[in-house]
Amino acid sequence: MYFILGEITHPIECILISEEVPSTSIILNERRSNSLKGSILSKKNIKGNFYTHRPMKEKPTTWSFEKGETKIKGEAILLKDGKIWHPYQTNIKSHEVNMVIFSGLSSQLSIITNNFDLLRATSGFFKIGSGCYGGRINKV
Repeated sequence: MYFILGEITHPIECILISEEVPSTSIILNERRSNSLKGSILSKKNIKGNFYTHRPMKEKPTTWSFEKGETKIKGEAILLKDGKIWHPYQTNIKSHEVNMVIFSGLSSQLSIITNNFDLLRATSGFFKIGSGCYGGRINKV
């Protein structure tokens, strides 16, 4: 008997929309054990795989991007109404965050693309859609 070890995935519909360039979005549609997986889209064209990783004891919330052999990563800063969320405060619950900025994403993407709209979009804030619910499945 053979056992296949693999990561269990669950569907999710988490949409992040750039405040700078609303035609650029990140669609996270797969929930994994420690991350959400999806794609960056610019004008409905997929630009690569995108992951958000939940904070761990020694690590902050992070992001990663893959396209072919290119792999880049950085820290994600989550906010609620302009106030920074972090796991050691008690005023903001993780499911209440409504904005995120992906630190270093634009500057690292500029190495592989000169798409001005994509670079402008990824340098600013993204609105977090209501289906995200802090990475959990939003129960209706």
